[in-house]
Amino acid sequence: MGRRDIVTLHRNAAKAYRQPWLVNVAGRSWPAPWCSLTVPPTALERVVTSATCNSLCVSRHEEVELAGGNITKVVRVGDTVRREAGSWTPMVHQLLNHVRGHGYILAPEPLGLDDARREVLSYISGETLQRHPWPEWIWSEALLGEAARTLADYHDAVADFRPLLVESRLGSEPLADDEIVCHNDFAPYNVVFGEHHVVGIIDWDVVCAGSRSWDLAFFAWHWIPLHAGTPEIAWRSQHDCQRRLRLVVDAYGLNERAGFVDTIIERIEASRSGIIARSRAGDGAFARLEHAGHAHEMERALDFVHSIEHLLVSALSD
Repeated sequence: MGRRDIVTLHRNAAKAYRQPWLVNVAGRSWPAPWCSLTVPPTALERVVTSATCNSLCVSRHEEVELAGGNITKVVRVGDTVRREAGSWTPMVHQLLNHVRGHGYILAPEPLGLDDARREVLSYISGETLQRHPWPEWIWSEALLGEAARTLADYHDAVADFRPLLVESRLGSEPLADDEIVCHNDFAPYNVVFGEHHVVGIIDWDVVCAGSRSWDLAFFAWHWIPLHAGTPEIAWRSQHDCQRRLRLVVDAYGLNERAGFVDTIIERIEASRSGIIARSRAGDGAFARLEHAGHAHEMERALDFVHSIEHLLVSALSD
């Protein structure tokens, strides 16, 4: 069995997740859905690992934990990355295969599951932002425009990906006719860089259904950036925010600009309230985010955006 067969197996498993009949794996029929991954993990992992045992069958001492991973632990094993799998994994792997098939090779290649029931993705070599302060080149206007075009390219590649449900670790939701599957976390900390250029996009497990503007609003918030002032971004003036917002929408190619500043405000608030709600509901990952002060920082970001809202709106009305 080759890698193409593994992709087919996952595609079939993802379909079965939403349908009440049986799925055939390794010559046996299993009721679907099984649980979080449709088919019994032993059967799926036996097929996957026997096909690519050199890359998927590993011993624990070969693992190197990667920095970041605010929600889930991420480790590198050779030329692969491993992280928690769940009910969302088949759809996310379908998504990655789809956009890569449309030429968007900045997304990692999905390689199935390993013997620990973790998803396996190709490792993208390059530089990531592991801790503050970030290097000054992150804020270059050349990179800002390049990253915005990269997001537009993703939206073009995903436009005809139409799953019955958009599934992620945040839950599942239907996909409306005027929506796409948003990356939903397209920030500098989820980009792999090579020689100050974008060479990869990572962390695809919080995708959501939404408009292109919704995804672009998150991008603008983190790349302009529209955070409250800190010593790290002391270089940024209010007029810098105005100019950089215009650069973002121009580079992306956003035509419908009326109300986009309101969308940015709504997007920040959605993150803030979402962290608090999930923390209160007992989700440990989001409780850690709240405890680390992320929701409070988003509240400060909202205050900052409101204080310069008139400048941002004028940047889009010229």
